[in-house]
Amino acid sequence: MSADSLPAGSLAVVKVAVAVPLSRVFDYLPLGQLKNYQPGARVLVSFGPGKKVGVVLGTGVSELAPARLKPVLQLLDTEPVLSEEIVQLVEWASGYYHHPVGECFAAALPGLLRKNSNAKPVPPCCYQATEQGKEAEADMLSRAPVQKRLLQFLTSSALAVTEGECQLFDPRWSAPMKELLKKGLAEKVWPDYSTLKPKAGFKLNSEQEAAATAAADRLGSYYPVLLYGITGSGKTEVYIDVARKVIERGQQVLLLLPEIGLTLQLLARFRSALACQVVAMHSAMNDTERLLAWQAAASGDAGVVIGTRSAIFTPMPGLALIVVDEEHDGSLKQQDGFRYHARDLALVRARRLKLPILLGSATPSLESLRNAKRGNFHLHRLTARAGPANEPQMILVDGRTGAGEQGLSQRLLTMMQEVLGRGEQVIVFINRRGYSPVLMCEVCSSIADCENCDAHMTVHARSGRLRCHHCGAERRVPVQCKVCEGTKLIRVGAGTERVDEVLSEKFPDYKLLRIDRDSTSRKGELQRHLQMAASGEAQILVGTQMLAKGHDFPNVTLVGIMDADRGLFGADFRSIEQMGQLIVQVAGRAGRARKKGTVLIQSQNTEHPLLHKLLDEGYSEFAAQLLEEREHAGWPPFAYVALLRADTKETSGAQNYLRQIAELAGSIPVAQSSEVLVLGPAHAPMERLAGRYRAQLLFVAAARKPLHQLLAWLRPTLEKLPSSRKVRWSIDVDPHDML
Repeated sequence: MSADSLPAGSLAVVKVAVAVPLSRVFDYLPLGQLKNYQPGARVLVSFGPGKKVGVVLGTGVSELAPARLKPVLQLLDTEPVLSEEIVQLVEWASGYYHHPVGECFAAALPGLLRKNSNAKPVPPCCYQATEQGKEAEADMLSRAPVQKRLLQFLTSSALAVTEGECQLFDPRWSAPMKELLKKGLAEKVWPDYSTLKPKAGFKLNSEQEAAATAAADRLGSYYPVLLYGITGSGKTEVYIDVARKVIERGQQVLLLLPEIGLTLQLLARFRSALACQVVAMHSAMNDTERLLAWQAAASGDAGVVIGTRSAIFTPMPGLALIVVDEEHDGSLKQQDGFRYHARDLALVRARRLKLPILLGSATPSLESLRNAKRGNFHLHRLTARAGPANEPQMILVDGRTGAGEQGLSQRLLTMMQEVLGRGEQVIVFINRRGYSPVLMCEVCSSIADCENCDAHMTVHARSGRLRCHHCGAERRVPVQCKVCEGTKLIRVGAGTERVDEVLSEKFPDYKLLRIDRDSTSRKGELQRHLQMAASGEAQILVGTQMLAKGHDFPNVTLVGIMDADRGLFGADFRSIEQMGQLIVQVAGRAGRARKKGTVLIQSQNTEHPLLHKLLDEGYSEFAAQLLEEREHAGWPPFAYVALLRADTKETSGAQNYLRQIAELAGSIPVAQSSEVLVLGPAHAPMERLAGRYRAQLLFVAAARKPLHQLLAWLRPTLEKLPSSRKVRWSIDVDPHDML
């Protein structure tokens, strides 16, 4: 809007989104000409006692008196850093998730662009192996194992690797790299992507070809595909085949992943196959690397962006294909702050831009399966493993009989001995970290509980600490009971540390690697552990769900799943679905090459009908039954829900607050007409967490529109209520976690 077009007597202002927890846009007086303030540009503004970087959403007329308006301090960008398409996507997401628009824009920007900086970093150099390094003898670096692994990483990469990728591969990369440079085994380079030549494509089977062709033929139109392929069926080859056609047209591809751990593997696959710049976007990158990748995508220089959930907001002027790998994974849903779901925003973005989107999974979410059943998604099945691999044999073992040691059945131990003796690898999966989940007094039966949460403390034997896995509190493992002062304290149950200890004693001649949040807490450790697992350096792999997601360990022929049925009795309505997905995903690590795989599943509930449905009839029938049960119960995907959470330091404060909100919400027409059910308030499944008492209010509707009508009224009402200032509260639309 120009000053000439303003109504007489009105004052032209810049509309700015500022990262504060208020659902409104703020008016500022322009510094210089109004036409310079384009949507998507950043400005520095005064806010309260300080200064903040905001995003321009437009210009207009203010309802405030001129005396109340402050001027823009600085226009940071002559050209918008966010494209019009991204500005509109973020505004839509702010409205759908009922989250303050300024905080949504902050989440969409790289860290350096959220600061008062023009942020023009110097591109760092990359590293690659020299000819001497590629021809180095295997034992040349036998006394320098980190240098050896780093050189293997460089030689296995189709392109030079960035510092960030070296860091992700091994956090100790810097000093060993300097030694490789001194020895002439590696060199610094600034890659020229224009010289790249496309590689020959992978030979697709008929099912892969049908899926790839369907998506490629719809370039330029909205075409959502659910690529439902069993583990090891070659979904990545389908992604690459369609991406190759996009790159040949000079356009761009966005691939979203649920976990950082999968990034390097897919970077290597795409770089070796495509003649373009492929960049990563994830939280393990430093601010400079992330901004450089973001700018390469925004300029159109990067043909492929591979990133975790926040990459959905990356500006890409030539975007022609979106891929969401492991679309069922809960990590694609942000669990705090701006609680968006990257898969759902990817669908919105694909529809707006009229482009195909591939949603890949071996265990699709019930939401996606229902969309496919209703014809909203085009279903393509991959029913056979790629190449010579076959699906593993599934064996169910009663964990209550055939006792071995610490939850490891004798049958599993015997099969491990056979497999290890053949020079193959074993995965033992237990989704519980630490040594033991319970420390109990044998005399009075009291249990070591967290002082801040309604939870037991977990024993971590190697550090000699008790830790709460919910709030992070920890203390030394006591030598006597604080209730009866007895000294007979027993450790009940097993976690990854205890299984590690038992298997190290049982199989001392084989290297064991534990992969969980504790063993991979240092930056880059997860990738280093996964590389050691994939290379066969470790023969026994013990871990949590970190081992379940998309990793390819070709020499693993046996997977043992301990305590497989924990999800059968969870408090969350998604618990059983997540249990089934986890079992199938973990089982999929076995037998991915020419060797036959076996999966041994230990259960305390071997007669449970849903467990038998999963193992005897497969995930499709298991999911079909769950969908039927969800429909009868009126839960998603047959209903739409939102969760209002609140917590206070006072015992009943959150409950009282939500009771007031429930009464107010009940006065809204959509609630009075029962178009939206207001359920609660109720205590959260874990009422006390980190010293605060939690409660929640659930809104359930058969259609989206009335639910969002209620939430649109609720959000500004909550901000204005005096009682809201004494409570921490949040709105979660389409919650993935009801806890």
